[in-house]
Amino acid sequence: MARKVGDHYQYSGAVHVHTTVSDGTKTLDEVIAIGQSAGLDFLMLSDHMDLAGREAGGEGKYGKMLVLIGYEHNDEDDIHHYLIFGSPGVYPREMSAKEYVAAAAVDGALGIIAHPDEIRPKEGRHPPYPWLDWSVEGYDGIEIWNQMSEWMEKLTAWNKVPMAFSPRKSMAGPTARLLKIWDEVSMTRKVVGVVAVDAHAFAIGVGPLTVQIFPYKVHFRTLRTHVMLPERLSDDFEIARDQVYAALRDCRAFGSNMRWGSADGFQFTAENSSEKAISGGSVSDVQNTRLWVDLPSRALVRIVGNGSTLLQTESESVDYAVTQAGIYRVEAWKGKRGWIFSNHIRVGI
Repeated sequence: MARKVGDHYQYSGAVHVHTTVSDGTKTLDEVIAIGQSAGLDFLMLSDHMDLAGREAGGEGKYGKMLVLIGYEHNDEDDIHHYLIFGSPGVYPREMSAKEYVAAAAVDGALGIIAHPDEIRPKEGRHPPYPWLDWSVEGYDGIEIWNQMSEWMEKLTAWNKVPMAFSPRKSMAGPTARLLKIWDEVSMTRKVVGVVAVDAHAFAIGVGPLTVQIFPYKVHFRTLRTHVMLPERLSDDFEIARDQVYAALRDCRAFGSNMRWGSADGFQFTAENSSEKAISGGSVSDVQNTRLWVDLPSRALVRIVGNGSTLLQTESESVDYAVTQAGIYRVEAWKGKRGWIFSNHIRVGI
């Protein structure tokens, strides 16, 4: 449902979702029905190395929910996973990360680096699938927070039972390592940060029981990526698709963890006497520019400028005077749990 906040309409959706086309446990139709029941405005599906859902006509508007289908590419070593939306097809398996990122860019596809920060041991049933080559250029975005990845990174033989039965309690937030990389890359160009569910609804054995980890309905009620549009999301599929892709490319987005409350109505703006910008935007004049943050409820607010925390305070609203050129973003935390993460606003650069 559209939410008019300031001059923009906010929509929230689930990014990085698998179906039975690859290694998910629900069919496309089942996942769509669950997404609708969870109140998603958009759903971005990305099965591994397969566009069968799109080729079968699965993309479209389902009531008020927009369904977009891309795929997840990886290199021959099964690392450098990359979400690609809008490509003409699946690129050759033998391509290197540099090659498929470049190919997607040439074709005008939207490309997002998936779960780049996995560092768990290579041994075991689920080895890590990190992004290692940060010399690659041309990607549009980074998953700054991946729900399934964080859960698996924390899993041990000792905490398996509580984490299986209460998976959302383990969600803490993006790692400082990855946020640092994102800030550094964003100093040179726009790179959207999204939060992703990586939904599979895997089943694992817990003693004599089999437990489904993060059922789709739980995924869809945890991490959400929100986009901000100057106009309402169109009823025409192709126009709506382009609206969402354009918002992500332009970094008009923020991420939230619904476990700690709805992020509807969140605002982060930069403003001076002649200019105003939201996430993804810019103002040219540092002098007299202020950052404004408004939250749906009280939280620990951090204003991050050029990769460093400039202000930390407990509040529902923050007014901060900018003193230097750079990129600025906001984090909101509920205790030690990440809640809202904005994209950057550029000031004086």
